[in-house]
Amino acid sequence: MTRSIRKGPAVSALAILAWGFFTAAAPAHAVPAVQIHAGENLGTVTIDDTAGVINRERLSDALDDLDFNEPTNVAVYTRNGEYSDDINAKTLEFARESHPEWISDKPEDYGDYWADGLLIITLSVEGPGDGQIGTYFGEDRKVSTGQMESIQEKGYEDFNLSRWTDGVIAVATKASGIMNRPWYKSPALWWTVAAGGGGTGIVLGATAAVRSSRRKNFAQDFHAGREHLTNVTMDLEETELAAKTLPTGSAHAAQLERRFADFMANYRETFDAQAKLDIAEKKYRSSTDGVEAAKKFKDDAQNLDRTDDAIIAAAALYTRSASWEDAWRAQTKPLADDLAQISTLVDDAEPELAGSAAALASYQVTAAESLEALGTQLKTEEIDVDQALDQLSDLRQGLTERLDEFAKAQIDAYAENDEEKEQMREAMERSRNSTGSHSPRGGTILDVLNPGAMYWSVSSYHAGYTSGANSVDQSRESASSSGSVSTGYSGGGSFSGSGGSSRF
Repeated sequence: MTRSIRKGPAVSALAILAWGFFTAAAPAHAVPAVQIHAGENLGTVTIDDTAGVINRERLSDALDDLDFNEPTNVAVYTRNGEYSDDINAKTLEFARESHPEWISDKPEDYGDYWADGLLIITLSVEGPGDGQIGTYFGEDRKVSTGQMESIQEKGYEDFNLSRWTDGVIAVATKASGIMNRPWYKSPALWWTVAAGGGGTGIVLGATAAVRSSRRKNFAQDFHAGREHLTNVTMDLEETELAAKTLPTGSAHAAQLERRFADFMANYRETFDAQAKLDIAEKKYRSSTDGVEAAKKFKDDAQNLDRTDDAIIAAAALYTRSASWEDAWRAQTKPLADDLAQISTLVDDAEPELAGSAAALASYQVTAAESLEALGTQLKTEEIDVDQALDQLSDLRQGLTERLDEFAKAQIDAYAENDEEKEQMREAMERSRNSTGSHSPRGGTILDVLNPGAMYWSVSSYHAGYTSGANSVDQSRESASSSGSVSTGYSGGGSFSGSGGSSRF
């Protein structure tokens, strides 16, 4: 798909008013800070998503919001690749076959360079969270090897979690701020000039790419928070009625009652926050404070949405309303989903993992049987709701304990030293903690009332292990080579275009 997005204005003229700046004899006085930024300068956007992993509309919208230092055409190429691929050569091959306009047609270049004004981002997907990222530049847009490495590294975190679109956006955002960056936009640039015994400082602020990225984060969090708050508003009357029916003398119901005591006050505060963010000006949306406010709004609205789901489900269970069985299925779904996914961890496990893998596989069977029996006992009223929730919690904790043991075995089998073991443990711990209050599967009574890391999900475990293993792989590759960026085009003849690639 080729989409002409916009031809931005040329870079505006630089005007710095600094009376007495170069004249020591001038009287000392303060000069206000000057913040300078270029126009947006986005030319055409070409997306060739042959791997089928990109959200085209979201990527196009994100690129449209970037501020390039000079007019730039952006090409994004994704492919299904293999570990042994040289994606520099693969990119050149694709360009020659499908996009000859990416290669310079100037007679003096002899077809050996990328076209002027061009940024190419190549994503080679070689497995879940595994692959290579390449960035290639017209000669008038080329960057240093160190800068290219920093551009590609910007996408690693998202790529390791298979968030392909987010990773490409991060790479493009970083590149837009670095390519053809004028001297006055260098990071942390301070000039201090003595004048008549006084000091004059001019701070040239953050790049437009940073501001653009902040606006994107603001918009995403604000949109997500607004959706959660809309859900809460639509269920508000039902939530209030449900809270009034929660029984006294129940530990779980008592905790939910305490949550509801603050629910309405938090709802009003969050509703007011939405109104303020809705009318926020562009400057505030581009600021750190604005981004933090939008994230807090999203988190607060999500917590309200999860809490009212738990209150409504609890009321249905305790009163045995017509929907109580649906409410119980919602409580057991996280565990049922996890048990169904255990085979993805233990199938074809290495011999070193045999013991812990067998324990997980065995638990998959016994826990599934216990979960079914639990539902039957609740239906026949052999146990009450509190007992059912307590036993469900025990089953989920039992899975978490076995995942802990499996994690230790996997780390011991993969890591080659204590440093690598710690690297993997930290990655898995981060993933486990992220399963808490911000989990998309939240809203169950147990998830709302207990700490986030109390129950470890299989999907979170898998993401954490993949992230940890990839992190170790990157460290090993960096240690075995002088640089992580690979340049050159094998089989490309005399082609010398600027660019290179790295693994993530």
